[in-house]
Amino acid sequence: MDLTLKDSQFLVGKHIDKDKSASVRADKYKTALYCQAIDKLNNDIKSKKVEFFSFSNVKEKQILEDNLIWYEINSTRESNSNIVVNSASFFTSHYIGFYSTIITINKISKTVNIKIEPRFGDALLCYLLSYSYGVYLSKSFSSSSNDKTQSLWLIVFMWKALLQKAMTKSQIPKEYKKFSKNLHIFKGQLNISNHIKYNLFDKSKFYCDYRKLTMDTTINQTIRYTYKLLQKEYGHILGDIGEYDLMLQSFGVNNQNISLKQIQNIRYSKLNFQYKKVMELSSLIIKNQAKTSDISSSSDDSFAYFVDIAELWENYLLKVLQKGLPEYYIYSPNEKGGVSLLDDGSRSILPDIIIEKNGNVIAILDAKYKWYEKIGRTASDYSNVSRDDLYQMITYLYHYGKESEKIVGLFISPVEQENKDNKKYREGPKKFNNNKNHRIGVLNLNIDKFSGLKPIVNIAIQEEENKFIKKIKGILNDPI
Repeated sequence: MDLTLKDSQFLVGKHIDKDKSASVRADKYKTALYCQAIDKLNNDIKSKKVEFFSFSNVKEKQILEDNLIWYEINSTRESNSNIVVNSASFFTSHYIGFYSTIITINKISKTVNIKIEPRFGDALLCYLLSYSYGVYLSKSFSSSSNDKTQSLWLIVFMWKALLQKAMTKSQIPKEYKKFSKNLHIFKGQLNISNHIKYNLFDKSKFYCDYRKLTMDTTINQTIRYTYKLLQKEYGHILGDIGEYDLMLQSFGVNNQNISLKQIQNIRYSKLNFQYKKVMELSSLIIKNQAKTSDISSSSDDSFAYFVDIAELWENYLLKVLQKGLPEYYIYSPNEKGGVSLLDDGSRSILPDIIIEKNGNVIAILDAKYKWYEKIGRTASDYSNVSRDDLYQMITYLYHYGKESEKIVGLFISPVEQENKDNKKYREGPKKFNNNKNHRIGVLNLNIDKFSGLKPIVNIAIQEEENKFIKKIKGILNDPI
């Protein structure tokens, strides 16, 4: 049983239209099974049994304050003196992913698969991933035509992206391993007990304990093992990773089964830290490679992974800005862990993107994977910036801005900016009453217009990116 939804972070609270929800009407217990599976998923999230993957190395394990998926019951019926859900509407937040579990109703057990797909479509998602992390796929790429493997294609894509990123930023992991051998030459330290045991009558050998630098590490073994698990079904995604696997083999890295405990015991240092995220994904793949769509009989045997699309949107924007505005210093404070708002080191603040020029912060950008079109007079309209987000930006401007120098705070969403009359929204950032050097506004990069297109026409997206950069330049160069 499959329930397929789209991520819909653009909808906030109860601002939900009929065409922006997924309604499921089914005979017997189908809808009830979906609802129970969602309840179980949300309980698993609270119990920290669900994997949330983040591209960032500084973010901790995510804990959701709200449910990842929720539903509203439309109608019920009575069956065997029990009230059963007849129809319901299901809603999602800004995560995509997969959840599979077994639900039992009236002694009937069914495997329930819940998929949250990107609302923009696989092709645009691949473009964002490629732009952000430098992994490129052919235009003919599709997630998978095989239902059994479709749930994991995104994880495989990210595994390749992070592995290639680690390969470019770090050397092949090496470490010193301890060996104990009976040698004809002396090396390291003499193992006295074994030397007496094995060489009492042979004076030509030395039983030694010594350390040797080797590439046959758990990290490299895990990469080879994960590649072996994936290559049959996902060879079209992995591409040239096969050459890397052969290179590891030539360096003496064993191709052996790896346990989750071995991965958990990896000790990270500055030399191998870039591979930490690769190991996290490898662990997820190894743990669940047999559970994607065929779960065993245990009711506790569930499989889940989710990816934060809002984080991907932030990383994509950062790359677009860095490429389009080389004359500015543009960075994400998240990579450095943010800064403290108070002098005792508490209450850290983490703007998404900061733009500096000549050592001064001139812009704070907040990447919002929402349906923001304007600041608005109030926060009552879902297309207006929420009160919490507005006050958060004001805090950023207060902390980073200087009273005598101009600074602008911009919210950036992936949708067209329109007003209620369906006319193009042209209003620029607004000035603060108490400081005319400080401004705040919404300036979007509209990728929503490319939703569902396959293949994606890169030139068209690049034109949209160039328009966005031109608008940003206009705001940054505005003398106020």
